[in-house]
Amino acid sequence: MSLVTAPSQQRNRLLLRLFSTVLRVGLGAVWLVAGLLKVDDPDGMVRSVRAFRILPESLVHPVAYAVPFVEIALGVLLIVGLTVRLGAFVSAALFAVYIAAISSAAARGLRIDCGCFSTGGDLTAEAPTQYTEEIVRDSALLLASLLLARWPDGFLTVDRLLDRTSHPPLDDEDDQVRED
Repeated sequence: MSLVTAPSQQRNRLLLRLFSTVLRVGLGAVWLVAGLLKVDDPDGMVRSVRAFRILPESLVHPVAYAVPFVEIALGVLLIVGLTVRLGAFVSAALFAVYIAAISSAAARGLRIDCGCFSTGGDLTAEAPTQYTEEIVRDSALLLASLLLARWPDGFLTVDRLLDRTSHPPLDDEDDQVRED
């Protein structure tokens, strides 16, 4: 005998879908804004990527030019809800890479602006670093990405629309959150 009633289960499913939608649109907006703020300054992005002193010089330009477009594409995919689970995993991977890069810069004593929501680069000796804040922020966004990867079935997604057209519902089960 289940202790949770059917209306309670339905309410929980709806809340989970709402939570998923908020995560998806929120993360999508973060990626979209981050990419749009960088896309019109490729030279600044080169300075930002170079400042981390991680990549060989032959990769600095290609990575610097690609990052804003990857962020914009990821933001759009998440906002419209296309390949949500894959987008959430890509988002988590990017945040993990960004956390590792910022941590590496801090550990090596570099004084840089990460360029997360702008183009960054080397800081002056007087300018404070914000490594702790950046790592905490990116860690929270990494967690949000992982939660979205676990529960990708929100409202208003292209994924759900495509799923409905390829598998017409036989009953109300299409409104339930998948538990895979």
